[in-house]
Amino acid sequence: MKRLIASIAVMALTIVSVASIMMRSARADIVVFTAQLLASNEVPPVSNADLNAFGSVTVTVDTATNLYRFDWSVGGVAASSIILSHIHEAPAGVNGPVRVDSLISPATAIAVVGGNAAFSRSGLSGPADVTTRILANPAGFYFNIHSNLNPGGVVRGQLVRQAATAAGGAPTLSEWGAILMGLLIIAACMFFLLGRSKTSMALPGGSPSTAFEGPMKADWRLLASVTLYVEAAIVLALIVLSARTVDIAGALTSGLVVAFILHLFIGAARRR
Repeated sequence: MKRLIASIAVMALTIVSVASIMMRSARADIVVFTAQLLASNEVPPVSNADLNAFGSVTVTVDTATNLYRFDWSVGGVAASSIILSHIHEAPAGVNGPVRVDSLISPATAIAVVGGNAAFSRSGLSGPADVTTRILANPAGFYFNIHSNLNPGGVVRGQLVRQAATAAGGAPTLSEWGAILMGLLIIAACMFFLLGRSKTSMALPGGSPSTAFEGPMKADWRLLASVTLYVEAAIVLALIVLSARTVDIAGALTSGLVVAFILHLFIGAARRR
């Protein structure tokens, strides 16, 4: 009885863990914005040696904590350093106030090497009301990078919200590994539980030599049929969802384990 309870507890914990992974991978509070940065977008447009500067930025926002991550790169910059970068609030063609700062300053400037520079920083705090307004109207905000040659701004671009990907889509490769491990644990517990069930039914009328028959054996014909149906359903779902390669591999592999578990249930039901 103690082993039975322990097995059920392990299965329950595993199912909860796998479910939590799936829920975490579908978090809706991580939002990504991008912007194409050009010197010609500045107000007024850059007209000195930095006039051909360009770049891009990815802004990742955790709307639950109002923490931001900036990842940007620039090229074609004639200046020697980048001295500032921030999100401003204003539509295209208008200058506006800074709302979220990258914490770069002239004292901690980013060096420009061969006309290029790059920067990444997370944990940048933004006001909750600003986050709300960005979510509602990203085009009303722009990202601006400032150089020592153009302290008013060298490249600029309006924010564009991106469709949900890894943060709100299918699990990552490492999460697929955890899911598969959980499914294998469930399969092992099923072997144990069904074997115990078969043993218990044999005890009242069976002899000591036949009282314990061990875990149930796989029914390969049944397993093949169940696997065909499960994998076909998964393939249809992957086509509809336009899944990526890693998602296809993880889903199909998980399907094999799910089919194995289902065939154990079906086989046990047939034997009763």
